[in-house]
Amino acid sequence: MNTRSLQAVYLCLAILILGFSSLCNARGEFFSEPRAPFLISPDEVVERVVLPEAPVAPTGFVERVFAWLRGIRPVVAAERAQELIDSARAKNPNAILFIETRGPLEVSDKPLRLGSKMCLMLSPAGGFVASSDLTAAALIAVDNAEFVSIGTMGHGLGVIDGGGKAVTGISVTGGSRINLDRLALQHCGLAGVDYTGREAGAVNQAGSLTRCDIRENGDGLRVAGTAGFQCLDNTFHKNQGAALTIHSLCSVVAGNEFSENKVAIVSASDRGVITRNLIGDVAALEITATGVGQLVTENIGTAKDLQIKIAGSTQQFFRNDLQGTATITPGSKDIYLIANTGLTVDPASPGLKFFNPPTYGHPHKDALIVAGMGRFDLPVITGGKMKKSDEEELPPVDIAVVQEALNLASTAHPNDVLVLKLQGEFVTKTLEGLQLTPNTCLILEGRILADLGLPLDRLWVRGEAVGQVVKLPKSGYSSVSGGKLDGGRQANHPLNASQGGVAVIENVNITAGSRDGIYLKGHGAPVFIYRCNVYGNNARGIWPHVSSRVHSIANNCAGNYHDGIDFDAIAKDCTALFNTTTGNRRHGIFLEEGIQNTIVFGNTADNNFGAGIHTWNEAVKGNTGLNVISANQCNGNWMGTSVGGRAEDKTANENLFFNNVTRYNRRDGIRAGNRYANGNYFTQCVIGQNVEIDIAPNPGAVFFNAIAPKKP
Repeated sequence: MNTRSLQAVYLCLAILILGFSSLCNARGEFFSEPRAPFLISPDEVVERVVLPEAPVAPTGFVERVFAWLRGIRPVVAAERAQELIDSARAKNPNAILFIETRGPLEVSDKPLRLGSKMCLMLSPAGGFVASSDLTAAALIAVDNAEFVSIGTMGHGLGVIDGGGKAVTGISVTGGSRINLDRLALQHCGLAGVDYTGREAGAVNQAGSLTRCDIRENGDGLRVAGTAGFQCLDNTFHKNQGAALTIHSLCSVVAGNEFSENKVAIVSASDRGVITRNLIGDVAALEITATGVGQLVTENIGTAKDLQIKIAGSTQQFFRNDLQGTATITPGSKDIYLIANTGLTVDPASPGLKFFNPPTYGHPHKDALIVAGMGRFDLPVITGGKMKKSDEEELPPVDIAVVQEALNLASTAHPNDVLVLKLQGEFVTKTLEGLQLTPNTCLILEGRILADLGLPLDRLWVRGEAVGQVVKLPKSGYSSVSGGKLDGGRQANHPLNASQGGVAVIENVNITAGSRDGIYLKGHGAPVFIYRCNVYGNNARGIWPHVSSRVHSIANNCAGNYHDGIDFDAIAKDCTALFNTTTGNRRHGIFLEEGIQNTIVFGNTADNNFGAGIHTWNEAVKGNTGLNVISANQCNGNWMGTSVGGRAEDKTANENLFFNNVTRYNRRDGIRAGNRYANGNYFTQCVIGQNVEIDIAPNPGAVFFNAIAPKKP
């Protein structure tokens, strides 16, 4: 059997092995199987291009010798496939070409080139293989094209095998709106995928790599020159260089698994999110000097002694479980390491902002909470007790007692972080509530109730004094965890976090505010709202207003009279990750009034009275735009996802809506906008079973989905 025949056999074996192992090992948490009524538009023309099957390989020795002498190989030459594709394009210049392989394609001196509006679907037996005399730089090339997808038909993964040659599996140059899904990219000596976009600041031209197996290449995936890139649910294994190198504004790297690579992730992204990945490589993560404002959260390291290198500015690491060492590059600025497990760092590192608060769920006794400060634990303050069976009821303790003790401790210990633990029932009878001093960690095992003697659910009047149960300090570090903050339908906000320093709000039940549950106005330092229940407030649950770097992660926001979470009034660089927002009177998640560069990912926004996720601009001159809304579940609402603007100077343009599930909504699955909402990009959508219409159209919207077109 000659070399080319052996390569074809190995390709088929690799399809079977990788198709099974990848589906077993990939986490697959976030990406949902796309389903939509059209690819680009309802009136599109789709032309099927079926590539020829490969000749059947002879089985007998003599037959194989004669086949070799006659040049018969069990592959299809890529040149022949290219001729068929080019001919179909010439006959149908404006159609979408739906290209199906039937056998392995062999690349020699030229890659297979895909142009705009082409969907290449690989059959389980029809991947790509490099010839023994390969000189092409890539197996597949996409140059200056848009609306291109490469995926797989049937079960398993479509294999693209470089045969160990100095080649790139898929090369994208000047690409816009390119989706790669369910591929096995292997043995490519340069890179599995090298993706360079067309416009670095346009999230509505985003590309994606999902559910792929990338192994035994030089580099795995390289991404640059594009915004909003989605790298979800992939497996990276035994790549000789960096498994993932990415430089993409507002990108998302989530649900991936890394093992036995030289380096797992190298990121130079601007305000990207790296979350919920399994990292088994010792060289786990490098954030480069050009990276800015990235959020790295809830990643798990599966190897010991992980090494993490951090440079750049305003990088934020929160609640990662990474057993290893972080090294901060000299010249870095504002590197936030907040509440991570197992990650050690030199506390004297220049640019470090270290905060490891003891919390209700993580009540550690470590001396180091804030770099450069000591620790002082106040004696536990015991409050009242609610009557239970035969236990005696004790009246709640006035929070003024706690305030006095806290103020005295703050004066006596100016260089220490204060740890304040409350047990039992407390009551605040003043609008001020409990005002935390800078560098205080509050652990609550009980409740603080507002009893202000005011009418219930009173209407808010502009300019009146604001009441709260707890207020965070305006500087330093602070945390609130555990227990319940109960506004009693009298305090405006159970928790007021406006104009504050770095804060962690974790595992708190926040309810019955006469206005909003958590109020954040003018907040610039990072705030992490984590695993809280925010319910039954008379306006919004969580309200970042004219704020930046507010991160709402894994909260439950239910039954609030307005929205579960409302990013409002030029808020920017915020995130909503993995929240459940349900039964809210208005929207599950609301992006409004000129907010930008906010990432809404992996949330469940079901059964709200308005939209699951609503993107709008009513009153602020400017654009509610350049936001990423990805991999969310929006079911059973009035509308699933919706977008719109009020006027020519109050728009909601150029947002990315990626792989959101919108089903069983009482009106529209997707409301794609009005005349003041243009250039919004909806891709890899999952739509169906909505009562009135699945997609309420808008000529200014852009779609690119994955479907199997009807046979002619």
